[in-house]
Amino acid sequence: MNFHLIIPSAGTGVRFKSRVPKQFYKIKGVEILAITIRRFHNFENLKSITIAIKKEYIKRIQAIIEKNNFYKVTKIIEGGKTRQQSVYNAICSLMCDRNDYVAIHDAVRPFVSEKFIYFLFKKAIKYKAIVPCIKINDTVKLIGKNKYIERTLNRDYIYLAQTPQIFRYDILKKSFDFAKKNNIKGTDDSSIVELAGFKVKVVEGDIRNIKITTNSDLDFVPSNYI
Repeated sequence: MNFHLIIPSAGTGVRFKSRVPKQFYKIKGVEILAITIRRFHNFENLKSITIAIKKEYIKRIQAIIEKNNFYKVTKIIEGGKTRQQSVYNAICSLMCDRNDYVAIHDAVRPFVSEKFIYFLFKKAIKYKAIVPCIKINDTVKLIGKNKYIERTLNRDYIYLAQTPQIFRYDILKKSFDFAKKNNIKGTDDSSIVELAGFKVKVVEGDIRNIKITTNSDLDFVPSNYI
């Protein structure tokens, strides 16, 4: 069973307040993107990694790949104006069989464990389309325009989505083709697959698998992140 990984990395990370996009920010001398790639690189059935990046950063990515001997990074492509466009560009560049699986993972979610990745790949084979999610523990309020509470939502049905989200290639390609044809904008990859009419299985996420959005997120760096 072959797996392929897409890492959309064309964002600028304005909220991170760094002179460089946050995927290039270094934690103890190692770029966040390099830490992310390393988490997946040794997985035996992973056949390729495709990175979508802004054109002006392609050489920078190439230097990271060469320095770390990331030989499974087979393609660096130009990203789009949105994350969805970047992912679609990457999907269209893949050389896959319909029964291969494609994982899509945030460039700035570097603390995903190899054990968790292996767990997700097994679940993907079973369910064909999966998204890891974390259950909400706090009370959730729906707020109106004037900051008054409209209602309290049932938190038993509210989850936070994570990546990697993994899909069988034919399902993923058909879904993104459908979105492009019908001008559908999704909030994440699984929403595109949902809107195309496919079922997506929710599997248990990992609370340590955080996405770095602001500088304060670096306060939660695990001790074994490299």
